[in-house]
Amino acid sequence: MDTIFWICVQLMVMGAKLLGISYQQLNVILFVILHPAVTIFFWYQYRRYKRKYKLALAEQTIINNN
Repeated sequence: MDTIFWICVQLMVMGAKLLGISYQQLNVILFVILHPAVTIFFWYQYRRYKRKYKLALAEQTIINNN
């Protein structure tokens, strides 16, 4: 597990150098801004899909019962 951590750190250091920012700035961008934003986006999409599925299922049940 320690090896994976250090590989990820080195990738972030290289990415920060490539972007011309510090490791700390890249860390904040990735884990304070992007990760929560992506998580919220997918949670919203999941809730939207779930609502649509429930409505479609209810509609199908009504059609089948008539």
